[in-house]
Amino acid sequence: MNKSIKTIIALSAVILVATGINSCKRDFLDEELKTQRNTDYFKTPEGITDLSDALYNHYRNFFMSREQAVSTNQCGTDEFIVGGDQAQQTWNDYNSNLGSIVPDVPTSNVTKTYEIWDMMYKAISDANVLLANVDAVITDVDKNKLYKAEASFLRAFSYFRLVQQYGPVVLKLQPSTGVERYFVRATKEECVNQIIADFRTAYAGLPDAEALEGKLYKDVAAHFLAKALLYRCSEINNDWNSSYKTADLAEIITLADVVIAHHPLATNFSDIFAYTGPDGANEKLPEVIFAAQFSSTTTIANDGNGNYLHLLFLSVYQTCTGFVRDIAGGREYQRCRTNEYAYNVFDMQNDSRFWKSFKTKANLNNVSNLAQLNGTDPNTATNVTYAKGDLGLIYIVNKAGDTRFSDPTKPGGTPLVKSTHTGVYFNNPVTGKPTPHTYPRYLANGSGYLSLASNVSRFPSLSKWIDGSRTAVAATAGRRDGIYARVAETYLIKAEALIRQTKYAEAITVMNIVRARAQFKAGEDRAAYKDGGAAVLTNSNAPKNTDGTLVNSYATSNSYYESLNIPVTTSATDLISGYTSASLPAADEAIITKLGLSSAYDRMMCFLLNERSRELYGELFRWEDLARTKTLLSRARTYNEGALAAIQEKHYLRPLPQTFLDNIYTADGHALTADEKAAMQNTGY
Repeated sequence: MNKSIKTIIALSAVILVATGINSCKRDFLDEELKTQRNTDYFKTPEGITDLSDALYNHYRNFFMSREQAVSTNQCGTDEFIVGGDQAQQTWNDYNSNLGSIVPDVPTSNVTKTYEIWDMMYKAISDANVLLANVDAVITDVDKNKLYKAEASFLRAFSYFRLVQQYGPVVLKLQPSTGVERYFVRATKEECVNQIIADFRTAYAGLPDAEALEGKLYKDVAAHFLAKALLYRCSEINNDWNSSYKTADLAEIITLADVVIAHHPLATNFSDIFAYTGPDGANEKLPEVIFAAQFSSTTTIANDGNGNYLHLLFLSVYQTCTGFVRDIAGGREYQRCRTNEYAYNVFDMQNDSRFWKSFKTKANLNNVSNLAQLNGTDPNTATNVTYAKGDLGLIYIVNKAGDTRFSDPTKPGGTPLVKSTHTGVYFNNPVTGKPTPHTYPRYLANGSGYLSLASNVSRFPSLSKWIDGSRTAVAATAGRRDGIYARVAETYLIKAEALIRQTKYAEAITVMNIVRARAQFKAGEDRAAYKDGGAAVLTNSNAPKNTDGTLVNSYATSNSYYESLNIPVTTSATDLISGYTSASLPAADEAIITKLGLSSAYDRMMCFLLNERSRELYGELFRWEDLARTKTLLSRARTYNEGALAAIQEKHYLRPLPQTFLDNIYTADGHALTADEKAAMQNTGY
């Protein structure tokens, strides 16, 4: 990727004309405008150029800068359940608060129904202004074509999000010139076809290669066009999509092959997320097709809330004796708790991706209270003295039948002397010292220790978004890029198209390209671990101890061997040999059995969805994947105990926001009645 600039100066390009679609009440940017401009500015060459640049700011805002990133795409699925902070429980549990108005329960942090709606229509408004004015003022053929392509992509991207979340929506393809309050929803087919048409325009008009970092180019459009075509072919649209499937599936494969040819997979899965700071090596990998750009500066005007995702997937560590919250460990909002599905879907022994996606160890970093942990090792009867940097917390993802861990209140039968630790005792084979905070998946009696309701704040954290480059321990503005598309997903898009063509052997071959990367290589240290917390090592803002050393909980190993209780080995593993649609990997066969699937197609789609989890866990696709394939209900009911009681068929779509329904009129000019609002609303809300 040709990457050279990190910051696009954002122009306040929102068109300040009432559109009848309720705009977000917050300012587009929290900055003081030095020069007021009206919409006539966008009828000048300079205005169009500035607006074209400003369109890119939307990609930072969409799903990286607020909590709707997880509430609408991760909560309520098989991948995560609610953690110790229940701010987004409404979205996970599908409870009665999930309606056209979402109340501030339990806190004001809960995502509102209108948030995505407002964001997307704001972006669509900007795109429409550019498309309406560009021909009159941009006579340079190449620039004209590029600007149209960029605006068409943003409009398609925005409508794609809207349709996946809300179903058929209002198609607004021209800017408003005055107050408009009469709108009707288009059909689902009309919406999807418009999305595909706009992505096609983008594909035709974008340059072959990325001119500047974060700028759109053909492969980005090809990837998302393939996704839109796949959506049109998916089960959610089976009431109208039959005439499209044959041609769409063939085109998906062609588009995927074009993208794959230009973007090699990273050699090591961990390289993608091993963030060392803004503009680091992981942000330049050719595997990354498109990412929201966050700069090395933290000015509000440029980055707003920054990349917010580092906050949302972390478990609590700061309350454990010997720990204090630090930059490397992150600020634990614990919105999404890693659940049993994560431990079941991976082949823990042979698939490296679990160990490279989840943080399972942390080192002691609080020098002020380490003495509270000192005592006698009950296994050796020797005195144990802890020091900063010793392993202090470990999550052991063991199997049922492991007899090493008994009573969690009396580890090993005897608690550590003078210890205020929680969890269970474990004498670490590497350090020889007891690990004072040890959390296994299973106890000796077979009970699931990590799944206990009392352990809602204790779980292996998804580490893909951790950001050690932040300016302070409490800083919410992360600075790492937010990945929207990488080529591993392109392979899986192609594989899904092949499954839909019933070409199962070919699909497995394609998936095996991604799975081969996930295998442990010969000579690889299976306990080695790295994540974006390592950026703290070069962070001048990181807090220091009195001796000048970093307050740093970062651990460079995982709990692979402690969890599996197997001898150390560096031999290669195999995830690709001998599998067919009738004989899939053991982890997948177990899930297939649990879900009660039997047909070859259902088995292969299950394999594909499992593989999307293994590769893309926590990358903000899951709810939309399960909704479009009509597998959301079965998977959420099986793996998400919060969703079990209330989820139903209506939850394949979100409720339209009340702010929209309250602000539109009928064709004859009166506000909607209660019955008319109900008729406009999605069924069941």
